[in-house]
Amino acid sequence: MRIQEAARQSGVSVTTIRYYEQIGLLNAVNRTAAGYRIFDAHDIRLLAFLRKARDLGFSLDDCRELLQLVTASNRHSSALTRRTRRLAGKRLAEIDAQIEALRRTRSLVKLHIDMLGDTEHECPVSDGI
Repeated sequence: MRIQEAARQSGVSVTTIRYYEQIGLLNAVNRTAAGYRIFDAHDIRLLAFLRKARDLGFSLDDCRELLQLVTASNRHSSALTRRTRRLAGKRLAEIDAQIEALRRTRSLVKLHIDMLGDTEHECPVSDGI
């Protein structure tokens, strides 16, 4: 199938597919004599995997490593499973940090809302500026 159909089936845009190929995240796919990319079912599965990994917030470098891990012939080995768990654990820690930062921001905004119109206190947001 050509790139438009690959994009439709995988949920990855044509531009992104070309970019992934350009940076070597996606191996160069077969081409017709006229130079059109031809994708097979394996390519679609890899693209869908990349879309899901990116949706989960994994970096391109992490996606590169995850692709290596999930396509390895010994992907179920304990060593590769540990590497996969390490990458997922790192992402989970990043999410937890984002949640904590959002909680702090939420508390500050709530404090600001609670103090609006309170003439006894200065604005807690503008105090920090």
